Amino acid sequence: MSFKEKYAKLGKRYNLLEKPLDRFFCPLRKKAASFVRGKTLEIGVGVGKMLPYYPAEIELHAVDAVPEMVEIAEEKAKELGLNAKFYVMDAEKLEFPSESFDTVVSSFVFCTVPNPERAMREVHRVLKPGGRAIFLEHTKSDCKLVNWLFLKPLDLFLGWLIDDSTLRETHGLVRGYFKVEHEESHYRGVIRLIVARKK
Repeated sequence: MSFKEKYAKLGKRYNLLEKPLDRFFCPLRKKAASFVRGKTLEIGVGVGKMLPYYPAEIELHAVDAVPEMVEIAEEKAKELGLNAKFYVMDAEKLEFPSESFDTVVSSFVFCTVPNPERAMREVHRVLKPGGRAIFLEHTKSDCKLVNWLFLKPLDLFLGWLIDDSTLRETHGLVRGYFKVEHEESHYRGVIRLIVARKK
């Protein structure tokens, strides 16, 4: 079963799956959204966990590869009164012209996309020169013990459940494409918030 089928099957139950983590993740989502400016694209919008935190004045476009997730996020945006457009689209193949956006946001997406390198190239392509890319991601820890005792077992479970990998080094991939302006490591590097500019 592909990650698209797994997420489609979960649907609204994804909120329940992640609810125990909201008290850790939501303050970081709010902080990530504080860096957003102008015409903004969120890739992998999922059920819309970032939506409550975006500034009201931005022009928001949001994509996800799973139609069921897009429907849930669209409903949430209407409830919040957000001016946003939603699309069913893969992060690895964004159907937008090059240099279209001032900001691109990725919140817990690069742990799931099948081809992270291709998705990163697409984020870089659709950003305007000097545009800002914001990543809030699960990453491999700086501590080997945390990787072996916590992340490796979690990686096996989440890989089976939703094709999620907790051991990817997205922070390293970001540095290959962007100039990092701000980086925060939380929970020994298990979660990272990275704000970067297009080179």
